[in-house]
Amino acid sequence: MPSLFVSYRRDDSAGFAGRLTDALEQRLGVGSVFRDVDDIRPGADFELAIEHSLRQVEAVLVVIGPGWLAASRDGERRLDRADDYVRREIECALASGKPVVPVLVGGATMPAVEALPPSLRGLANRHALSLGDASWAADLQRLHAALEQWLAVPAPRRRRWPATAAAAALAGTLAAAWLWSGSSGPGPQSMQGVWEADVSYPWNVELRERFDLVADGDTVEGSASFLGVPRLIEEANWRDGRLRFATRAESIAGGDAVQGMVQHYEAWVDGDALHVRLQIQRGSSVDAPLEFVAVRR
Repeated sequence: MPSLFVSYRRDDSAGFAGRLTDALEQRLGVGSVFRDVDDIRPGADFELAIEHSLRQVEAVLVVIGPGWLAASRDGERRLDRADDYVRREIECALASGKPVVPVLVGGATMPAVEALPPSLRGLANRHALSLGDASWAADLQRLHAALEQWLAVPAPRRRRWPATAAAAALAGTLAAAWLWSGSSGPGPQSMQGVWEADVSYPWNVELRERFDLVADGDTVEGSASFLGVPRLIEEANWRDGRLRFATRAESIAGGDAVQGMVQHYEAWVDGDALHVRLQIQRGSSVDAPLEFVAVRR
């Protein structure tokens, strides 16, 4: 049974949609993604098949390319036609209440709300993610991180080490644990687990954010949500009893260009609480730091 539905316009982004579907099925399993060109049998009722599939899935990806908004037929914009299949897919997805994620490809930007038909304007309120050719692998990781909140995403398989390498790794881990036990503060293992915090952002938005942290020796990996979307931890650095790392996001408003944002975190454990300091960087400007406390889930 598919867990994701991919909506796209064939003459706008079929190549991207196919590439994305293949990448997602490598991670989620064969048959986990519904795409009409592959999954609707010849002779089947198209609209009934679409509605049935939307009821089954957990989330919907709307692939938007450079020609998605302006695509026309017989001199009329296709999105303005009530029988347009892309319009019907998105209307059904929005009405279902399931997560809907716009995925921007080919350099496309998010359409302005006033450019969309009234029945599709809820799409403009969804946070969009971009997939670029040059940054495909990193962008795909961010999409996987976002999907983990709705789907049971299998963890990547780790390579099995030979017995001698495993023994050496175990010895190294025990040595590291002994060294940390003699230090003045808790080590990286103290970060292990799931933490949640209510964060008040400076633009009058309050969200519950989640930190999924995995300690491996003296390194910490995982994800940290920002604006409600899980994001892959990058540039993690443990020093003096504190973890410093970054995540990345994009700010897209209407037809404006994509603006990259970097979230710089500093976190440390004190008792049963995870104290976090966050600074948001947009271009060359850095916002005033936010401080909050997370607790174990």
